[in-house]
Amino acid sequence: MGRPKGATNIVRFEKRSQIETSSSKEIRHLANLGPSPLKQFKDLLRHQENFLNWIDDRHRDLQDAKRAITGMEGGRKKGPKDAVYRKYRWYAEHHTLLEAINSFEVFYKQTLIALASALREFVPPGNIKGAIDGRVLWSTTGEVNIAALLFEHQLFHDLDNVDKATQMLINARRYNVNNPKSPLDETVKAIQAIFQVRHTLSHNGGLVTGSDSTKLQVHGYDAIAEEVVDPTKEHLGKVILDLLRDEATAFTDWLRKETIQYLHAVSQRNLQIPLSKKAVLSSQLGGGKNGIRFHGVKRQMQQSQGSALKKQNQVIESWGTLGDSELHIASNRQELAS
Repeated sequence: MGRPKGATNIVRFEKRSQIETSSSKEIRHLANLGPSPLKQFKDLLRHQENFLNWIDDRHRDLQDAKRAITGMEGGRKKGPKDAVYRKYRWYAEHHTLLEAINSFEVFYKQTLIALASALREFVPPGNIKGAIDGRVLWSTTGEVNIAALLFEHQLFHDLDNVDKATQMLINARRYNVNNPKSPLDETVKAIQAIFQVRHTLSHNGGLVTGSDSTKLQVHGYDAIAEEVVDPTKEHLGKVILDLLRDEATAFTDWLRKETIQYLHAVSQRNLQIPLSKKAVLSSQLGGGKNGIRFHGVKRQMQQSQGSALKKQNQVIESWGTLGDSELHIASNRQELAS
């Protein structure tokens, strides 16, 4: 039972000093999200689709129940109205689309933070650009994730910022926004238009302003000014989600391959890549057709100069593919066995 309006045990917001939070495990649609940014984003889209399907199913169930009752009792009975259903279905899809596009930007951010954390010791300090608010540094306590501090405040609805971040970390750019001859030019314009739709949904309540219409035209899309973005019309919401899902997968595959290329160059400089990096990189960038392939463990016993036996373990792990070759992340450990 809800508390009555004005109940004394409800503290007004301006009188509070804390924003209430709950563990993600307590929120059912968040509890089962995957371990990587790509899996988390895909899981969120799946939950959204399930939610919208649930609305459709409930409406059909109510219609079926109305027909059944009318048939048994005769006469007209009040039941679910299609107009009311469409109104709230549109409202639900409006908000899920906004959440999906926001989450796509979060996907970029989380992926780059994970990559930067894994590769930090292999990226020259001279490559890193960006500023961190002094007040944030001053108030930070406990263990600090430098990569998170660097990237969390950045806005990745600008694809040029995504390119700048990957350029800093692995010397590669995917989108090349200002190159109309880029093979991804169509995808780039589509993503830019989607982020503009996000702006319209978030800041204008879905109403296409004259400025919104002009910016969408720059990206190759027409939108009638003073009308409202309708995600239910001509499957607009669905095709946007399909593109975001596909690009999240393609971006992760591209990032994995470029990271392999970068680490291959690192290994050519006789810099050892610790085996511990394998688990981090494979968990964050493991999606794709080739997946992650691991080689076994080679063990051999060698006689030392003394009476003791020296056991040498050579651990070789293969992570992804690089043309016809593979990048090996190796670690040599020698343990003295008495």
